[in-house]
Amino acid sequence: MLRKQLMENRLRYTYFIMCFLNFTMIVFISSIIYITTKRICDMQEARTFLSMIDYLPKDPMHSMILSITAFVALLIVMRLRLKLHFETWQLVLCFLVESGLCLLIMERLYFSTNSILLLMMADLLTYITSNTYRFFFMVVLVTFYLGANYDFLSARVSMTSFYDYINCYNSFVKSLLLSVQNTLASLNIIVFIIYMVFLVQDKINENKRFLALNEELQSLNEQLKEYADIREKMGETRERNRLAREIHDTLGHTLTGLSVGLDACVLTCELDPKATRKQLSVLSETARRGLKDVRRSVDKLRPDALEHYTLKVAIDKMIKEFQEITDVTIHFVCHLPKLTFDSDEEEVIYRIIQEGMTNAVRHGHATKIYISIAKEENTLILIIEDNGIGCENIKPDFGLHHMQERIELLKGNIRFYGSSGFIIIAEIPIREGLEYD
Repeated sequence: MLRKQLMENRLRYTYFIMCFLNFTMIVFISSIIYITTKRICDMQEARTFLSMIDYLPKDPMHSMILSITAFVALLIVMRLRLKLHFETWQLVLCFLVESGLCLLIMERLYFSTNSILLLMMADLLTYITSNTYRFFFMVVLVTFYLGANYDFLSARVSMTSFYDYINCYNSFVKSLLLSVQNTLASLNIIVFIIYMVFLVQDKINENKRFLALNEELQSLNEQLKEYADIREKMGETRERNRLAREIHDTLGHTLTGLSVGLDACVLTCELDPKATRKQLSVLSETARRGLKDVRRSVDKLRPDALEHYTLKVAIDKMIKEFQEITDVTIHFVCHLPKLTFDSDEEEVIYRIIQEGMTNAVRHGHATKIYISIAKEENTLILIIEDNGIGCENIKPDFGLHHMQERIELLKGNIRFYGSSGFIIIAEIPIREGLEYD
């Protein structure tokens, strides 16, 4: 657990170490300058010291306070740049401010260290995302880093050296102070290199994660496409089944009525031509309504009767028209004051009654059909019974199969009995709040 936490936060910990080393370097150099200056004054060797240097030194206490303050300000500006997500001109302004603070720190320490620039490089490489700005800033900083040292600048500009202060001590103290300074400088470079290695490794790991996520996303997209294709095929299958049910119910009902009606016309055409013409007019109107219902089924609409009438009126109208073209006696009893349900429930009830009447005449050759609708608690009970020839061994055909499908969509059940005539009993759960008595 600890190892995993260290691996995840190693870049941040390394950055904190760099900040600590730079702060230590600033405090060390400024403290040596201050202590040495005070020692020179206490030993009254100021004239001797001034004669050894080429440039008048600055106030050591003022330099110490200013360099430490500038370092703290540099860290604050770096954090603000990270947190506030500056725009382009603001990034350039921050870079100029940070560069100015680094220059101030190095100038106050007589350019005895330039490791503060390594900290700035690490920060820019980590948090500047634009490759263009990153390249520009790094070119400026590397140039700055190569030129910001005492050996390079002292050949062109007169300035005080940190080594002038160290030379005031004996050889042992001098070597000790130089060792501390060189150790801090070396540690800064080593930690910077380690930071760069971690940064590169993190970028490589991040790219690997992106590639893995991209591959996973492509795989998911392919699966999603496959699911979409399957869903489309399922939708096509459902639509075919729906059209099959609708056309079977509509055409079956209409053609059965036309068949029986035309048979009657054949018998009456010579005996009573006037009645035959009247019957043919009724059959013609029935055929037109059937064709209209087929078209509406293809357009995925409800039966025409349910579009214009309530369920009760639509059932009464369908029964009346069916009796006119088939001469079948139909008794319809509704034990509910109103038949008002959700649209899919009304359509199922209508279609089951339609299919039940059609089957009674087509297969059972019935002359009487009894239809009743009642309610037991939250269940609607629909019973269709005829006096046809019945069927002892019931094998669900296309019509009965689709009756079952319609009922199952409403989480109901349907039973068929054929020992004496044919009986259909459908039980449909009523959705709470959707029936209005």
